[in-house]
Formats: sequence, C-alpha cells, structure tokens
Amino acid sequence: MEKIFYNIIFCLILLGFSSLKAQEVLTGLQTNPTIKESHLTHSDTENKTAKTTSSKASLELPFIDDFAKSIGFPNSLLWQDHYVFINQTYTNDPLSIGVATFDAIDETGSIHANAQSYAFGADTLTSHEINLEYPGDNTIFLSFYYQPGGLGDIPEIKDSLILEFCHNDTVWNKKWDVVFNATDSILTEKHWYGDTTVKSIEGDTLTDLKLTFHQVIIPVNEEIYLKNNFKFRFRNYASLSSIETIESKASNADHWHIDYVYLDTDRSVNDTIMNDVVICEPIGSLLKTYESLPWTHLDRAFSYEMEDSIQLTYRNLTNEEQNPWRKFEIIDIMNYTGTTPLDAGKEPPISPMEKYTYKRPIDYPFPYDPNYDSSLFEIRGFFHENTLEDRNLKWNDTTRFYQKFYNYYAYDDGTAENGYGIVGEGAERAMVAMKFNTYKEDTLRAVQIYFNQVVNNVTNQLPFKIHIWDVANNKPSSIIYTSEDIKPINEEELNSFTTFKLEDPILVSGEFFIGWQKVNTTEMLNVGFDVNRINNQKLYYNISGEWTQSQLEGTVMIRPVFGKDFSVTTSTNEIIPEKQIVECSVYPNPARDILNIGFEDNQLEDYRYTIFDAYGRIYIDEISQQTTLDISKLNSGIYFIRISDSKENSTTKKFIVIR
Repeated sequence: MEKIFYNIIFCLILLGFSSLKAQEVLTGLQTNPTIKESHLTHSDTENKTAKTTSSKASLELPFIDDFAKSIGFPNSLLWQDHYVFINQTYTNDPLSIGVATFDAIDETGSIHANAQSYAFGADTLTSHEINLEYPGDNTIFLSFYYQPGGLGDIPEIKDSLILEFCHNDTVWNKKWDVVFNATDSILTEKHWYGDTTVKSIEGDTLTDLKLTFHQVIIPVNEEIYLKNNFKFRFRNYASLSSIETIESKASNADHWHIDYVYLDTDRSVNDTIMNDVVICEPIGSLLKTYESLPWTHLDRAFSYEMEDSIQLTYRNLTNEEQNPWRKFEIIDIMNYTGTTPLDAGKEPPISPMEKYTYKRPIDYPFPYDPNYDSSLFEIRGFFHENTLEDRNLKWNDTTRFYQKFYNYYAYDDGTAENGYGIVGEGAERAMVAMKFNTYKEDTLRAVQIYFNQVVNNVTNQLPFKIHIWDVANNKPSSIIYTSEDIKPINEEELNSFTTFKLEDPILVSGEFFIGWQKVNTTEMLNVGFDVNRINNQKLYYNISGEWTQSQLEGTVMIRPVFGKDFSVTTSTNEIIPEKQIVECSVYPNPARDILNIGFEDNQLEDYRYTIFDAYGRIYIDEISQQTTLDISKLNSGIYFIRISDSKENSTTKKFIVIR
C-alpha cells in the first residue's frame, strides 16, 4: 500500500452558501490518512533521528533529491523536517516518479492549526547542513522544478512558494518566491539576489500553467553562504477560502509541488540538463476495468479483465541518446510461487529530453489456487542496466505496483485526492450510486466506503442509508437492499475504508449499483474521490427523482465485498472469512525486539509465520512451533504478520516496530 495523500488534490472552487441549490461537488481533503499513519511511527523515532543528524558531519556535494526514494515523509538523510508529502499521484507529468507537495495539511495529516482565510505559513522543507566551504567559488548553483496546483487546488493570489538560504545557523534570507494569478494565468517569480529580478510566465490557458513544471536555477555564491554549515529551505503560504461556509466542505488547498532539487559545483545558469534517465510514471494495474477484484472471481474474469501488456514510462534527461535495459518482474507474495522475470530489452533508443512508453506483451498466468481466498502480486518495472556512469540516483530506476486480489471489487487505487458529495438546498435525501459488474454469481456481504474527515468532524453525525439497486437502461432501477440509518465512521488506518456488513446478504450476478442516500440533511456526506481513475460514466446521483450521470471525472471510493461470511479484523484492510481465521493475538504492539503470538486454544503446532511490510516485501517466512519471534533486525515501521496453520487457516495482523 502506498501512502495515501493521500491524495488532497484537484479541488473545485464552488460557492458554499447555505442557499446553494443542490449539486454534486468536490472538495480537497481535511486530513491525509497516510501522513497521519506514518506520523505515528515517525514520531517515535524523531528524537533519535534528530540526535543522530545533529551530531554528524555536514553533507557533501552533490545534493540531489528527486523524491523517488519513498512515499510519505522526505528522505531523513537529506532533510530535517517532515511537513511535506512525498507522493506519485498529485502532479501532472513530473520529471521522475515522486514529488514533494506543499499544501495546507501539517505533518500529522490534519489541516494546519493556524489555518485561516488570510495567508499563513504552512509547510516547510529544510535541508540538513551542507558543506559549501568553497571560498570564492562562483560555480555553485541550486536548481529545482515546481508546479502550481497540478492535479490539486490552484494557489490563490495571496499564496506563495518561497526559497530561503541560511547563514550563521539562524538567519534566513529569501532568495526566490513565486505567486500565481489564476485569473490572468500568470506566474510571477522574484529572484532576490543583487538587484531583484522579476520574471513573469504567461500561459495560453490556466491549464497550461497549472499542469506544467517550471525550472528555476539560482546561484549560491555569496561568501556568507560558502561555509560548511549551509542550509536552504522551501516554504509555502496558504489560505483557506473565505467563502467556504459549509463545514462539511472546508478542506485542504493551495498546492505547490517541487521535483528534482540539485545543488552542486561546476554549474552555470545555463546548466539545465540533468544527467539521468528516469521512470516518470508509476506502473499501474494489469486489470482493464478494476484496480482489484475478488480472487475467487479471477478464473471467470481473466479473459475479460487482464491487460495484454505491461508498460513502463520513462524520460531521458540527458543531452544524448540513451538505451536503458528494461526489465519486469512479477512476484507472488502470498502464495509463494516465486518470482517470474519478464525481460524487455533496450530497443528502441530514446532521444534527449524525450518521454517514451514501452509496452511488453504479458503472458503471466496469475496461478489460481482455490485453497486461498485472496492473493497479492508485486508488479515491478525497472532498469536492469544503464549506459550512464557515475549516477547519483538509482531510486528513480524502479516502479512497483501491488496487484491485489482479495474479496472486493475496486475501481479506485486506494488514494483519495478529493472529497465527493451532494450538498445544498434540496439535497436532503439525495442518492449516489456506482455501477459494478460481478463476473461470478456470489453473495454480496458488505459495502466499504472511504470517508474523509472534515472540519469539526461534522459529517460523523450525518445519518445515511446504504442501498443496492438493480440496473435498467444503464441506470439504477429498483432497490433490492436497504440498510437502517447509519452514520459515517472516520478510520485512522491506512486506506481508510469503513466496512458495513449487510444485515441480510444478497446473491447478485452481472451488473448492479451500490451507493448511499442521505437522511434529511443539506450537508455533504464527504466520501473519498480518486482523481487518477476515471469512472464517472458509472456514477449517478439523484436529487429530485431523476438519475443523472456525474460530470466530475474520477472515482467515488466505494467497494462491494463478496464471498464467505467474515469477521472485520480491521475496518480498512483485509476482511478474512470466518472459516479461515486463526484465533490469536500479537503483542506487545508497538514492539521492539520480540513479538509474541498468543493462541486462544493454547495448542502448539507448526504455524507458518510470514512478516511483510505495506509494500509486500517479506522479511521473515518460517514454520515453527515457537510463539515468540525475533524481530530485532526489523527497522522502525509498520508491518503485517500472516499466521497460517497446516489446514491453510490463517489470519493477518498489523503491528508496529519502534527503535
């Protein structure tokens, strides 16, 4: 699973007066579940990390970060703080996979406490100390790329992104800033060295500017900075919309994204070529329609759903033709059938500054085993060799996707960039419905919904009903299931889906709709919205008796759950059939060096223990009668342990390791 930022992007600026007529709307996110989850673990080790970095020597040049190494917080070896969100989904056409996003959300994943309608200091990204003890050197330059808005909210005129240099360890001087006038489609940069230089960047359209990365290169040649303790930082000033009066819509705003920060000697103002070949888009699902579907349905769905090729998108950032050697691997993580390599070669060559998408035919069978109710595969694309020498970066040579086959259908990728809902006068009993198609007649057991947190958690008190509809003329028809009045639950887990079990499960086949109906409120039931997956042709809403297809491109984050009866071990991750649960507990949690397994029946037998992380990487896989595991070699972080007995009964538990 990848950090969700979760998401927080692409915000429609809509009037929020209570007299607004009912309509479907998008908002940004009030919280970032991934940051919130990561912060809990990160804060445990923050003091230790701070002590370590403060006592070590300054970093040596070159200083390079393209934010491809991780998702969530910045690389702690390069950066002091962790306010920005490192992600692969919030921008349009980045140089390489991974950007740093500045917005109105703090390091805990919530709106900044000082947020207001006037410009306020929001996120900061501060480098560690860097050795610039090069007296008189005029060839040191800092360069980076930035994008205003991207797939997120466009900064307003009072919002800005700034760059500051530090001297004497405490004094910060502004060296560059930018503001965005969306009304006139103009970016205005100011370079604060020597005589202030003003640069205006105009686009033909607003979209041109908000979806384009712009490069900046700045000299670092003043003697006050040419010391062994040089630091620099980026900061953004954000503002919440002053016209947003509907609490359930108040949300994140004002996104700036930066990519490929590079500081080094022997550069000039014209040194704009990066000597790198990079993967610039994450690898995606190998399913045509869905991101995930039930494992027990795959045999029926395979010929309809499976893509015929796997693709890798990369860019040549050098001034010469390049021939990177491409490879793919598919790793069966849960059922242990091994790793399948898919060689792709290195033809054709790619020209300087060109972006290229390579597609390789795929003939992987995804081995189906009916003894399992779920499966997980890591799909990996990477450069096996590279013609470049002395490369400073390798992280942008690899992209991963985890193809999940659990017990639900999902159009969304698990990351909420926005919130979706129906709001305004006349929306008191509005309905929203999403169409699904099951490839196998099966029992619909539950519905999962991703709820966004909003200001003061007002939506937690909004009652709604879950409905299941038949299909007629491609629209919802008669209701075949309805729930009692229920209320949203905001989960704190990664991938914050809340599971609502149906009181009376129903047998469905083919096409059907699932969704919700509000109960006597004009407020917005704020549900996660994935802007990276376009499925609005399957989304309908009903305000006054007529079903209307949504015009908002993206995917409402709602999922139908099928199969055997289950217990909800967590409301967000795996839902495990009752017949296959191994009743046990893991403790202590958080843990340090030892993890204990407590079985309810106290019977010792050969259990298989598999410990893996949120990305599917396996660290321990052993069969033992012991109930104590040595985890002293695990780094701090979030892990999962799958416990299986000889009859293939199993359960999966989450635990945290702190150091």
